[in-house]
Amino acid sequence: MPPKSRTASPGPVARKESEDPEVRRRNAANAETKAKAAPEKKTKDATPAKAEQAERAGGRPFFREKSIYALQPDARWLQPSLAFPIYASTLLITLACCLFLEPSFKALRLQYTVVASGLLLYRMYYYARKEWMLFFIDLCFVNSILLLYSLWSCESGCSREWLLATYIVAQGPVAGATFPLQTPLTLHHPEAFESFFLHASPMWMAYAVRWRWPNLLGPIPPVSELLSVGFWRLYFPWSACYLVFLLLQPFLPDRIAGLETLMDGFILPASTAQSRLTAKRQEYSKYAFNVMKATILHAVLSGSGFLAAAMAYQYHEVQVVWIFCVLLGCLASGARFYYQSATPDYVPPGVYRGFRNMGLAWAMVLPTYLHCAGYVPWL
Repeated sequence: MPPKSRTASPGPVARKESEDPEVRRRNAANAETKAKAAPEKKTKDATPAKAEQAERAGGRPFFREKSIYALQPDARWLQPSLAFPIYASTLLITLACCLFLEPSFKALRLQYTVVASGLLLYRMYYYARKEWMLFFIDLCFVNSILLLYSLWSCESGCSREWLLATYIVAQGPVAGATFPLQTPLTLHHPEAFESFFLHASPMWMAYAVRWRWPNLLGPIPPVSELLSVGFWRLYFPWSACYLVFLLLQPFLPDRIAGLETLMDGFILPASTAQSRLTAKRQEYSKYAFNVMKATILHAVLSGSGFLAAAMAYQYHEVQVVWIFCVLLGCLASGARFYYQSATPDYVPPGVYRGFRNMGLAWAMVLPTYLHCAGYVPWL
């Protein structure tokens, strides 16, 4: 006896309904709706907790898979949004207050603090979600925090050497880093704008303090003294602590050892938390050697920034040219960013472009300094 079919034959009512065109149309529409809802249900079921566990199992922060980083070129950044007028007005107001207008010191300090602190707090939230909190021990973040501290605490209570060191680092290594990093001036997202503001705005504030309230800094020191103060008073202590941490990081608990630092972007590019952890621990001697090389290179490039800042401190014309070069480089990088967002096939220039722009900046800064100092009066 053959087995009974698992599909029952349709009864009279079912046959009658299946022959009705309206019923068939409604059933087809319901089936299509269910098919479209299936992927949404699957996505909904993948709760953030489950997504996080899955990403952590693969060694990648889950937030990276759920969003595009604000400085990754994408067509979505070209869509009109309130971010563009908000950050454009923030940029113009801050530039005007620091470079062109003449507000009181307290008014300028308040305006700059509100903007800089707000952007820093947002970046802390943003980086915490992406597990990039160790980026906050980098020099640009440390200097920004120290600058804000000095603006409020050093009207009469800080040493002259400390004020000069804060100035020279803000003007030099932090601003000069925009060239090798090719930092873009972008306005589509708070994180994207903060990347530019963090590097470029401290030099604007330092300009205002230097040329409007010179009594805060005292007599003009020579270039050699500025180089020495900037390096030994601030840069060297930070660099030594940073180097020690990087060398000890592989021996710390997994949670900390797997976190990404700025140096990892050059030493271990495109790595996950797990692959970084493996590389740092299983190939420690290679990792330590690369850390030492990267630290030395950072110091050399910072030395270039120190020299530019020390020259800018001497003469107003040099200061203006240095600020102009940094702004122009960021504008060019920003234009390339948006062009790449609109043209996915575009291949941006490599790191050499940043060093070329640094050379072009020196081609403008050095002759200006030599002319102001009287070495080449015919320029």
